[in-house]
Amino acid sequence: MKRHHRPLYLFTALACAAVLQLSGCSWFFMPGPVIITDAVPTEAASSREESSGAEAVSSAEEPSGTETDAASSPAESTVEAGSEKPTESTPETSADTAEESSEVPETFRVDYYRTPEILRSVASDAVLADAYNLISACIGYKTSVKLSCAKEDVSRVIYVADTLCPLLKAFTDIGEESFADGALGWNFYVDKVEFVIRRTEFEAKVAEYFEAVSAAGPDLSETERALLLYHEYTAPASYNYEIISGAFNTRTEAEKHRIHSAYAGIVDHTGVCHDLAGGMTFLFIQGGFNAGRVSVFNKDEHSWTLIELDGRHTFCDATWDVGGSFTFFGNSAEERTMKAGGSYPLKDMNIFDFNAPSHFDIVNPGFADVQDFSRQIGIGTLLSLSVDTLVTPHRLIFTGPADLRLEIESP
Repeated sequence: MKRHHRPLYLFTALACAAVLQLSGCSWFFMPGPVIITDAVPTEAASSREESSGAEAVSSAEEPSGTETDAASSPAESTVEAGSEKPTESTPETSADTAEESSEVPETFRVDYYRTPEILRSVASDAVLADAYNLISACIGYKTSVKLSCAKEDVSRVIYVADTLCPLLKAFTDIGEESFADGALGWNFYVDKVEFVIRRTEFEAKVAEYFEAVSAAGPDLSETERALLLYHEYTAPASYNYEIISGAFNTRTEAEKHRIHSAYAGIVDHTGVCHDLAGGMTFLFIQGGFNAGRVSVFNKDEHSWTLIELDGRHTFCDATWDVGGSFTFFGNSAEERTMKAGGSYPLKDMNIFDFNAPSHFDIVNPGFADVQDFSRQIGIGTLLSLSVDTLVTPHRLIFTGPADLRLEIESP
């Protein structure tokens, strides 16, 4: 388990990256300027790297299962992730997620156009094409984009783009109300230099999450890679109670967007369910997993992640596992309807307006023992995780306080 600390020289490097980026030069995690055209961009066809990650450190108090997010309507929700400079093409030639894997590439590169099959379930080809152009405009520091979709689909376009590119909602005031005459406009809360620095910082941080998975070796299953990445994300995370308090209203609009976002979940290790689930889902997608963010909008508003692991769909809830526990990794849809899981009706478990339990068999793939062990020690209590790859099948080793230990065969 380890925390990542950036020395001072990294911030100097970030500033240099900004200058180079603005002058049209490339940088380690900073591809050159994106040129926007009216053509439909592909996602990630030129950069289909696959990846996954693992462990970190921290503790947190147990969050409440109810919250009122600033983005508490499906039209303003978030979820996932994709590539760099797009090329002209049609949605049919975009990345085929069925061919993707979660193996870690030698050099990780954020792909803002990578689109998992689960997210494709909520979006037509036309919506995806508009979302890709919107992402390109955002990372190119543009302030408007032409859309081909009807007005009623603008919220869906924003949803997809925000899911694939957390920079969008974190640094702009984008909203469907600014759509007029076929164009969507927005304003940035930061200048171009700071945006490039923030983007560089974000992409470097995303890459850090995958370091531990790379170190764990190439012989891990999808489930094992997902567990490691989940733990890397949740262990240092904490629930940001300020966002659901009156104090949040004293923040500037720029601060509100920055703090209440999937970006903050990834970079700052904090947020409410909307942010933490969005960040977790983004990382899963960047790791090549088929994933989407599920949200419930009723008196008990909440968000978590649907992921496909080794051919089985399951739920995992990063918010309830902040601090490094595994109580809510690998839940079935029925388990999420129970008191311990939040008592959420199946009919309300949606990805935008797509009901997940109606379309997928969402199961517990074999984590009842892990969940009971984690619950016994305490929700939010840090557990360490290692994978013994010297035996077949592999064994998962969970260690808690006072050397409490659980070993199970990898599901």
